[in-house]
Amino acid sequence: MRKIVSSLVLGCFLFTNAQAGILDSLFGKKEEKVEKQVNQNSFSNIKIRVRFSPRGGAQDLIINEINRAQKQILIAVFSFTNMNIARALAEAAHRGVKVYVITDEGQAESRHGRKVIEYLIRHGVKVKIKRGSGGGLMHHKYAVIDGKIVLTGSYNWTYSAEKRNDENLIAIEGSKNLAKAYFMNFKKLWEMAHPVY
Repeated sequence: MRKIVSSLVLGCFLFTNAQAGILDSLFGKKEEKVEKQVNQNSFSNIKIRVRFSPRGGAQDLIINEINRAQKQILIAVFSFTNMNIARALAEAAHRGVKVYVITDEGQAESRHGRKVIEYLIRHGVKVKIKRGSGGGLMHHKYAVIDGKIVLTGSYNWTYSAEKRNDENLIAIEGSKNLAKAYFMNFKKLWEMAHPVY
């Protein structure tokens, strides 16, 4: 776990340095070319895609990754009311992908949250609900797809996140260590969560 955290810290440092170079070039400070800085880091086999909302393509990125899934989708998301994403998960389950969802207990009790959960369960998705481990909220917003793609960020899987809120979503593909860290977190949460009914 320490190696994973160290890799993430190093990656964030390198990514932040690359961003600083972009900002410096925009605001006139002379630096080495950003492309050179980015190419010197260890991300050569990792594909990163970022989306910002409102209406910046986050929903489409999630749905596209769900549609690419072949074996398993693990989702821990605070609030889930977006039926477009729910339909994509139902389709994945129908084609044999194992789909597991954990959502916050309080959010699951809302009218729209309950509608999505009932829809997912009817279509073969395994759903559990959970309070926060410290007594607060289960506030995660991530998915692990086929053990190799991680979707994470501030973006809840809601229409408000897609159409109204300032949110971010990042897709990271190709880091097995990162996917494993999220998988282990999901496994722990799944064991602590309880069925909806």
